[in-house]
Amino acid sequence: MLRGIDRAAFAVALVMRLRARGVQVGFTGAQDFVRALEVVPPDSRSRLYWSARVSLVRRHSELAAFDAVFAAVFDAAVLEMDPNARRRSLDSAAGGAEYATDHVPAAA
Repeated sequence: MLRGIDRAAFAVALVMRLRARGVQVGFTGAQDFVRALEVVPPDSRSRLYWSARVSLVRRHSELAAFDAVFAAVFDAAVLEMDPNARRRSLDSAAGGAEYATDHVPAAA
């Protein structure tokens, strides 16, 4: 998961989305998240979720906003976890022009 993706750029993009939703991610939040991804490789959505949540959320009151951002980024995404899911996503896209990974933050 996240193979071929610049993890630092990905972390910064996720932090920016979280801040836009009112989650007060600290100055070292993106760096902490990248380090967490090194320690706990994101080989599943669950591992990615918990690495992000533990690294980026400090207040219980911000959990709902974090969950909403995480869902917005990953619910429609298929990140090399299930080849059959990827095939279904591409087949169901309108004319093949839209892809399920369009909602994943791109490298900045």
